[in-house]
Parts: sequence; C-alpha cells; structure tokens
Amino acid sequence: MPRSKLYLIRRDLEAFTGPVVAIELAKLMEHMAVGLRDEVSGHCGPWVFLDDREKLKKFYPELVSLVRSAAGTGWTTDVGAFRNEATVKGAISLVGRKADRRLMIAAAFFGLALLAALIAWMLAGTGELSSRIISSPLPPTAELNSLLQMGKEKEFAGAIEPQLPKIVDRANRNHEALLAWLPYLRAYAFLGAGEIDGFQSKKLRGEVGVAAPADCSVKAWVKRWRDAAPAFSAVANGTTLPSDHWARLLAWDPFWIGRRSQSGWIRPRNFYQGCVMAAVRAYESINTKMTADPIRDRLAVLSAAVHVPGQARDQGPVKLSAASGKVTNFGLWSCMDSAGDRLELDRCLESPWQDLMQSDYNREKFYWSMLRLAVKARSSGDQAAWPLLRNDFQAFLSGRDHSDSYTRIDYTDELLFVGAVDGVLPETMNALPPAPGPVKSLNEDIQVDLSH
Repeated sequence: MPRSKLYLIRRDLEAFTGPVVAIELAKLMEHMAVGLRDEVSGHCGPWVFLDDREKLKKFYPELVSLVRSAAGTGWTTDVGAFRNEATVKGAISLVGRKADRRLMIAAAFFGLALLAALIAWMLAGTGELSSRIISSPLPPTAELNSLLQMGKEKEFAGAIEPQLPKIVDRANRNHEALLAWLPYLRAYAFLGAGEIDGFQSKKLRGEVGVAAPADCSVKAWVKRWRDAAPAFSAVANGTTLPSDHWARLLAWDPFWIGRRSQSGWIRPRNFYQGCVMAAVRAYESINTKMTADPIRDRLAVLSAAVHVPGQARDQGPVKLSAASGKVTNFGLWSCMDSAGDRLELDRCLESPWQDLMQSDYNREKFYWSMLRLAVKARSSGDQAAWPLLRNDFQAFLSGRDHSDSYTRIDYTDELLFVGAVDGVLPETMNALPPAPGPVKSLNEDIQVDLSH
C-alpha cells in the first residue's frame, strides 16, 4: 500500500476530507467517517465513488483491496456491492421443490437483516441515522445559553457533548443550522481543546479583522510553542521581534480584546479571547516547571485582562498580577498593560525597563497604553487626567494609521471615542462629542464596549 500518495474525500459534492494517505482513508472508513457513497480523488485524478469497483480498479487500483477490506465481505454479494458488479454471477439453478422451505425463509430474513445493517452503517457514517430516520430533537439552545451565561461550563459540556455529532452534521449541511449552533460549537471548542472533529477551524474562527492564527486549537498552539522555543530568549531580550503568531499574541493588548464582542460568540467573548485561552492551556501542557517563567507570567496577565470565562463581568476590573522580576519584553508589556494611571505608566520608562524602552515598538506600545488611559478618563469624565495625556498623545498620532504596527490591532474606535479627528485631539473636553453608548466598529462583526 503506497504511503506517498495523498487522496481527497468528497461527501455529497460539498464537504471535503483530506488530504489523507491510504492508511488514513482505511481508518476513516473503519470509524464510519467515510462511506462507500463518498468519492475519492488522488494526484489530480478523477473523482470516483468508493463503491464503483470498475473505475476504482482503473484509476486507483491500490485502493481496491483496502476498500473491500474496510467495507466488509457483505458488500461483495449484496445489493450494496461495488457498482457495475452483478449481484449474482453465473446461472441460477433451483434445487427442487423438496428443498427445505424453512432454510430459504431463514436465508431471506438473513439477507434483509444484512441489508438493513449495511444501510444503517452507511447512514451512521454520515451522521444522518439519528437525524433523518429517527429525527430525534436536538437539545434546546435556550438551555445551553443559560448554562453558559451562568458560567456552568461542565454542565454545558455534558449537555451538548452527546448530541455533538448530530449538531456538527446539521451545521455542515445547512446554513441556518450553522448560524444557530455556531456560538455553542465555539463555546464547546474553546472551553475545551479549541477544535471539534469534523468541523473546520476556519468556521470556528469566523471573520477576524486583526492578524490572528487561522487555527487556534490547543494542538496547533502546542506545535507553535515547541517550534518557537529557540527564539524565546531573543524576543525576551528585545533583540528581535518575529512575525510569528506566538510573539504577536504575547504583544496583544488585552484591554482591546476585552472591550470587543463578536456576533456568533457567547463564551468566550470573541475569537481573540478563545485564542488566548487555547495558547495558555497549550503552554501549560508542555511547560510544567515551577520556576519563574516570563512567558507564563505574560500569559497569566493576558488571561486575567481578557476575562477568561469563570469570572463574572460585574465583579469590576481585573487586578492584574505583578510583572515578573526578570527584565524582559514580556514583563515590560505587562507593566504597561497593568498601569492604572499615567504615573504608573511612566514608571515603565524607568529602571529596570529603560534599556528595553529604546525599542521603536516598545515606545509605540507605550502610547497605545496611554490611549487606554485616555478612554478610561473619557468614560469616567475625569477632566483632571485628560490634560496630562493630550499633548504627548497628539504628537504621537501625527502621521499614523491608527493601528499597532506589530499586532495590527486597529484603534480607530478608541480614537473616535476620545475625540481624535485625523490625528488631532480637541483642545478642551467641551469640544468632545457627547459620550456614546457601545460604539459600532468599522468591522461589521465587532461590537465595542468602551465602558468595559
């Protein structure tokens, strides 16, 4: 059995699985994830139904014995055999009227039972046995929504897990079902491993405007962290700033994430929050050392600030943990993200961070942190804090495109909120527009809660 060839599997002309090697195709058939009514294509070859023996033998002869073995011997003698193969070969002869009629009746019942079993096996392989024949109802979304709102994550997982294959099948086949169940599939995925078997990661991700990984599963993050290990020291020391997703995530503004809600999400609040949760779980699974770890400390600050599920939103602002004693970029970013006012933010410019503040990006991040404080002052009507921010912030905005140059986080909504117009801030608080409610972002999928 060749291991170098790759194959694609097509279900109902719309769903695809693969690429997979031959042995993986055999396992998918054994687990009923692929049925004989599905099609296979390999190396730019034609699409062939797995039960079309003649074409399979012509185009993919290496798969004939594999499919026959995975399907079971019953497929060679029953109606469900490979296509174009006669159900009975050769002439039919009757044994005579004295044949045991009871034996014939038993054989007929056996054939019907075998046929029913084969049909059930095919339907189970596509997840439709329960949904199309039995038509058992799915759990009410109101109950699942209530469990999520109350933070009962274990109860939620226990309620949705038995129905998950049926929900995934319907969501993959029906757009309305996808829209109805997507928030709950996302909650199940990101409160767990960040992925669901049979459900594409790009559907879990949705439309995300900021540069972020396409796959934020725990499995994907384990690989990212392991591949990134040789670069940890260089990034921590400020000698390099790679474009890899792991480094960008560590530089994410946690308060930017915490202020935004995406349509189609309940818990976590948005894709970025779910991505942080998966990254934290992945890092902890491969790094169990109890010693001080700057990356672990940075992930802890991100987790606290983005309101990881389990903490009620009415408990007030999260008190961020103190930055690590080690002088690293990660600690400096946490220092700036933890600052509650301009005085605390200015301390991040001093010892032990002053050398790292020579970096262009760290100076830029300092001003984005200043914008966070400006939003805070604007939301609370603190007119005493505003003049301390206005002059430096106005000079920083000149000629900028209103987005973080490294993470590509867009601060347009925050700038509009505090009264910035084309990079120019108003002279007095009286010139600011009336304080709005939650602001609608330029991205149709993002809702911004600046009072957060």
